[in-house]
Amino acid sequence: MTDRAASTPVEALRLLVEGNARFASDKRRTGRIDPQRRTELEGSQAPFATVLGCSDSRVPFEHVFDAGIGDVFAIRNAGQIVDDVVLGSIEFAVVALGTPLVVVLRHTRCGAVAAARSGEPVPAPHLQALVDAIAPSVERVRATDADIPQEAIGAAHLEATLRAVLERSGAVSDAIAEGRLAVVGATYDLATGEVTIDTVVGDA
Repeated sequence: MTDRAASTPVEALRLLVEGNARFASDKRRTGRIDPQRRTELEGSQAPFATVLGCSDSRVPFEHVFDAGIGDVFAIRNAGQIVDDVVLGSIEFAVVALGTPLVVVLRHTRCGAVAAARSGEPVPAPHLQALVDAIAPSVERVRATDADIPQEAIGAAHLEATLRAVLERSGAVSDAIAEGRLAVVGATYDLATGEVTIDTVVGDA
């Protein structure tokens, strides 16, 4: 089975899209997880994509994109919140590993988004900080739709997360300008297993 490395954003996005199509249609897995692949990766790694997304157990990146060991540099936290640690992880992937694609992946029916939408206090301070990070997206949606649909909040939060990555990381912006990187915003549907590409920044 061949190595699925990709050297350009276009190739990397193609691999993810094709992998998700296999996953959503329950096709035979092609992402490598065999012992030989583990041996090949002992000394180094060259993931073709970095994915920032939610920690939700229903959204395992490697399965969703039919990726194998060493294919995806995964960054996860509840609600795909961007902070300095997340930005550092993205920059490590871009600068040190040469990843040509960064995907910010939200998913439908997100619990963190639902908590922010409710406006109710949560019982733990660090959990409240997570909810507070999504609150601006709630207000943004409220300004145009009094019903405040949860998926509209999720989409607004995805946009805000994507914007934070682009505005706060010079390493990411420079790589995009040089054509070495593209950054994509996408949505995973829990019901269908399908990933929809919502936004593409860069040449991909």
